[in-house]
Formats: sequence, structure tokens, C-alpha cells
Amino acid sequence: MPERSVPHPGAFRAVLGALATVQAVNGAWALFFPRSFYDDFPAGRGGWVSALPEYNEHLMTDVGALFLATAVLLAVAAVRLERRLVTVTLVVWLLFAIPHTVWHLLHLDAHGTGDAVANVVTLALTVLAPAALLLALARSSSPAARAAGAAPANGGARIRGVDRPRNPLVRYTYRETRRRFGHVVEPVRVMANHPPLLLGYGTLELVTDRSHRMDERLKELAVLKAAQLSGCEWCMDFGSALVRTRGVGDDDMRALVDYRGSDRLSDDDKLVVEYAEAMTRTPVDVPDELFERLRARFDEAQLVELTSAIALENYRARFNWALGIQSEGFSQGAYCVTPAAAPAETASPGVG
Repeated sequence: MPERSVPHPGAFRAVLGALATVQAVNGAWALFFPRSFYDDFPAGRGGWVSALPEYNEHLMTDVGALFLATAVLLAVAAVRLERRLVTVTLVVWLLFAIPHTVWHLLHLDAHGTGDAVANVVTLALTVLAPAALLLALARSSSPAARAAGAAPANGGARIRGVDRPRNPLVRYTYRETRRRFGHVVEPVRVMANHPPLLLGYGTLELVTDRSHRMDERLKELAVLKAAQLSGCEWCMDFGSALVRTRGVGDDDMRALVDYRGSDRLSDDDKLVVEYAEAMTRTPVDVPDELFERLRARFDEAQLVELTSAIALENYRARFNWALGIQSEGFSQGAYCVTPAAAPAETASPGVG
């Protein structure tokens, strides 16, 4: 499972998004209209805050600002769905929600029966739903889950991967790879036969992973198109799992084959996919007209990042293809793109 992947992304996005929305609304209300929040919360009923200690404007505005801060964190986690970010966000939220809930459960006598029941139900949800997500994350990264998703002994590769590396840098790379993906992926195991190359390649992958000048959805669409054109089984398997965490759905992936005629993909989507298609041809054929359209839409840093990501995918694909590295089940049970050739009418004369 890719590092940015979480199990059941729809459920994670729904819970995190709902919490972010509630925090944003309540936070803005308490920060900008503290007296109204004290008197009128919840909207249309009121009395949940004013039934407790006396009004304090300083406390109300501080609470509002903190609610807005957690809303931002929750919203970012809901959009990115990065495993580490989601984990930290859920822990931070529960550090607030658990004592908050316990305190209110011990002071229900200030409310009538209806309000007391509503307090119990709503506050329990703010603890139980995030706790369930945290448990799902823990289970998906447990030793049993990692064993279930472990790679076969040789992954079909023509060169056997290194099982017990002695080089400390390779051991560190293996540890990080297990943490991120649940097991040491086969391309890393194979490249570990040459530790200096693994170190250089790993550095490039790390920098690429940390580069966010370019819109992530657009970049991942372009990279997936390059994998699809190259026919790299491992790349298509891994890429299909990864792009789901960047807002690319199954129908978007299906549209990549005939992207020019698709009504699902935006103009920007089609532009970067066309660029990936041109870069992945042999020989490469990127017309000036195409690049000028890219230049009109993206700045220099974004173009460098996009070009580097597509080129890196071509490197991965050719490395994996030549060494017979097969898929490892990242997209098992979910849609995975299939190989597709560049349209003959748009290919350059040199394409064989």
C-alpha cells in the first residue's frame, strides 16, 4: 500500500471532511461572534454553552481560533489522505475530543433530557468515528496485514533481490520502504544489488515525492499515462493505487485510453496527459506548439517538476520491464489501468 494510501479512502474523507466542516463553522462563529456562540449554540436551539459557566469573551474567541486551526488540519488531511498526516490529525483530534466529551458527560445535569441525549450522541460520534479510522490505519499496517501484502520471494524478477542487506544505507532504505508500503518493494530489492545506485535513485525519488509545485492530480495523471504507454505492469499496479489518493477516480483512469475524446477529463488533464504521451514516445516528440500551450498554463518550476516526474516514470518502467519486475498487488480488488499504445496517427515517424 503506498504511503499516501489509507484503507477505505471514502470513509476517511467523509469523517475528516465532516469534522473539518463542523470545526470551521463553530470556530468562525465563536471567533467572530463570541456572544452569539455562547447564547445560541447549537443553532436553532441554544443553551448548550450558556447553561455552563459565565460568558468570557476571551475564552470564546480563543476557542473559536483553536476550532479553526483544527478545521484546517482536518481539511488538509481529508484532501491529501497521506497516511502519516491522517494519523497525526486523528491523534490531535482525539487529544481534544476525548477530554471534551468526558467533561460534558460529567455535566449533563445542566441540560434537559433532550439536550442531554443530543450531547451524548453527538459527542460520542466525535470520538468513536475518528477512533475507528485510527484503528483501521493500525490494522492496515499491522504485521499480519503486511504479511498478507508481502511480495513473492522473487517477484518474477530476472535478478534476485537482496534479502538481508549488510550495507547500512540499504538497511535504512529497507526500513523506510517497509514503513511506507508494508514490505520492501521488488524494484528496491533488485536495485539493492548496487547500493550506490540505490542511494542515488532513492534520493531522486525522495525529492520527487517532496516536490509539490505542480498540482498533484495533474502530475499523477501524467505519470500514470506514461506507465500505461510503457506497459510496465508494476508501474500500472502501483500507480493505479496511488492516484486514488490524489483525487483520480476509476472513471478518470479509464478515460486515459481515449483522453482526447473524454468528457471526464479537464483541459488541464488532457494537456498534461498529451505531454506525457509525447515524452514517452520513442523517439521523444514534443512539438513546440504543445510546449507553448504548457508554458501558457504553468510556470517554469511546475514544468520542470512535471517533466522530471514523467521522465522518472519512464526510467522506472524501463528498469522494471528489462528486469522482469511484475506487479505486487497494490491494486488488488480495485480497478487498475491496462497498457495502451500511443495513437498511430499522432506518433512521430520514428516510432516503431
